[in-house]
Formats: sequence, C-alpha cells, structure tokens
Amino acid sequence: MNGDKVSYSRKEAAEALGLEKSTVDRACQAGDLHETHPRIGGKPLAKGVILRTELERWAGDRAA
Repeated sequence: MNGDKVSYSRKEAAEALGLEKSTVDRACQAGDLHETHPRIGGKPLAKGVILRTELERWAGDRAA
C-alpha cells in the first residue's frame, strides 16, 4: 500500500492488495470492510472511500 495515500476507492483498495474488486465489494457489503462517506458542504458523497487504517486492519484480519 502507498504510505502517502489516506483513502482508497474500492478499485484502488483491490489493486493495492492484489485482489479482485469483487472481493472488496463483497467485504464491504458484508460489513467486514467499512467505507466512509465524506461530506462536502454537508452532503455525503455518493461513493464511499476506504481509509488506509481500515484497509490495513481488514488485510491483517484476512492474513490471520
């Protein structure tokens, strides 16, 4: 993972971990990997982002 990056799209998260995007999609849908929906002007963005710390946690859980 890129240490400078603080958040990832689902596609970027999959690429960073060498996984298929569908794997990340399923993890998000199951609630195992949490997306954050940042707000701009008080309105949440339609697309969520996965924070680097959350991606690292989930990747560590998968490795255990």
